[in-house]
Amino acid sequence: MSEFYSEGDTLILSERSEIIVQRCEVRESSEFHRHSFIEIAYVESGRGVHEIADGFVSAIEEGDLVLFNAGVAHRYKVAKPDVLVVYNCLFDPAVLDASVSKSDDFINIVYSFLFGQAAGPEEDQKPYIVLKNAGSVAGIIREMFSEYKGKQNGYTKVNGANLTRLLISVFRLKLSGREESSGAYKKAVAESAIKYINEYYAERISCETLAARAYLSTGYFHRVFKEIAGETPVRYLQNVRLGHATEMLRETELPVQTVASRVGYSDMKHFYKIFGEKYGMTPAAYRSCAAGFKETSSGKSKE
Repeated sequence: MSEFYSEGDTLILSERSEIIVQRCEVRESSEFHRHSFIEIAYVESGRGVHEIADGFVSAIEEGDLVLFNAGVAHRYKVAKPDVLVVYNCLFDPAVLDASVSKSDDFINIVYSFLFGQAAGPEEDQKPYIVLKNAGSVAGIIREMFSEYKGKQNGYTKVNGANLTRLLISVFRLKLSGREESSGAYKKAVAESAIKYINEYYAERISCETLAARAYLSTGYFHRVFKEIAGETPVRYLQNVRLGHATEMLRETELPVQTVASRVGYSDMKHFYKIFGEKYGMTPAAYRSCAAGFKETSSGKSKE
């Protein structure tokens, strides 16, 4: 079975769970092509240029790494008489899902940092990344190629783990010594935590657990989150929970204790305290006011 099929001018992986690793010898300049998957390309030898259809051109040579997202029409040009030898690692982001647990978000942060909207000033203009002197990933990508070519029992599992190794190695290269990369990383950390809080606000969440998911110290995570989000993780969680609590108070007749429990509070005294601090009244009073406002609005609409 072919590794790809085409829809229009776009290449699509035949099996989304497969990680494809190729070793290509580019002797002539290639045509522009695009695909629906992520590509990480390592230049083993030779010199040339990487070009995308929008006009961006980057010189590439031995030891360079090129990363680009889905949908980017691109091609290689060869500086003759050189032969450009390139390893291509191709994968659908879905293959990362199996390696990410609820308590471990590091690889998602890495992925977001490299391929998401947190790429930084240069990548806001240019939809791909070129990393120079990236020889530290060569061994990983060669091993992935060997596994993929040999297809021995368990090779997909091995390359799933190798993809994680590769992404983390690339992440370290991208992050090292660049202030704009540091800022993009912080943004990825905070946005990932915010997404987690918005989804799991009703569960037990602490700054410590959020930091552990990102493999960061609690103190550093706290500073990063506040810098990006403008408030502490605890305050953000509290506001999300109280927002859902007020919605339930307005829209349902659930007892206040049930509402508190459903948004993550088992200590009713604490719930009443923070609710009063934010809204200046008890949950019951808030419900009464909301009901009165609803009746008034309904009466006006009938008139």
